[in-house]
Amino acid sequence: MPRVLAFTNNKGGTGKSTLCANCAFITAGLGFRVLLVDLTSQRTASTLLLGEVDDLPESDTVLAALTAHPQKHLEDLVFEGDKGVDVIPSHVLMAKAVVQLMEVQTGKEQILQRELERVQAEYDYIFLDSPGDLNILTANVLVPCHAVLIPSRLNRTDFSCTETTLQFVRQASGYIGQRTARVVLNMLDDRYLPEGIWSQSHTGQLYQQAMQVFGDFLSPVTIPDSSDLRTAFDRGLTLMEYKPEAVTSQRLQALVKQEVLREST
Repeated sequence: MPRVLAFTNNKGGTGKSTLCANCAFITAGLGFRVLLVDLTSQRTASTLLLGEVDDLPESDTVLAALTAHPQKHLEDLVFEGDKGVDVIPSHVLMAKAVVQLMEVQTGKEQILQRELERVQAEYDYIFLDSPGDLNILTANVLVPCHAVLIPSRLNRTDFSCTETTLQFVRQASGYIGQRTARVVLNMLDDRYLPEGIWSQSHTGQLYQQAMQVFGDFLSPVTIPDSSDLRTAFDRGLTLMEYKPEAVTSQRLQALVKQEVLREST
């Protein structure tokens, strides 16, 4: 049985998809069999791990499986890229998945889980890049997952959306069972941390607020802001391929160890 991890937040611009894809790549690099299922219309993770996916028809993406009567099942939608991570790509019209799922008469929240059961024996870890909206598709993501990682930037708007996402996960846990949820502060300059030189600034105080608001939900691993991530993406590379020695690369490895592999730091 693989460990299934969902990356989600009710807000764009948190670096969710890039974080998901980079963590999947690092996990695969450790020798594990990894599948990433992209469920976003932006297709960031699909593009990073597979290259150009704009020309893929709906029938070759996850959209084909998210219905009561799948056009294709997940095992027929797996792409083996050159980065060691198998990928089921998404489509720009992923909003159609919500309509398709809402038309299912019974068990509409279990469609993705049933599809994952068809491929789970092939993998040690499955990463789900969830859409930003909290809807039936996101509910489908929560059902099979063991842990939910919620990337957030250090500002009040992100905090509000992250709290909403946490509340959604808690409410869903009422009928799908308890899910581990962790908030990951992303794109954060280390100088705002308690030991940093800007810890007493307004943004530094926001970090203290995050510790109070999210408490045990807050991951001890933060991901620094880095232009290297954006440059790597533009070159079709993960950060570990582009600059494995970078501080952000090291922190991403620590995040995988802490939240994916569940090893102590």
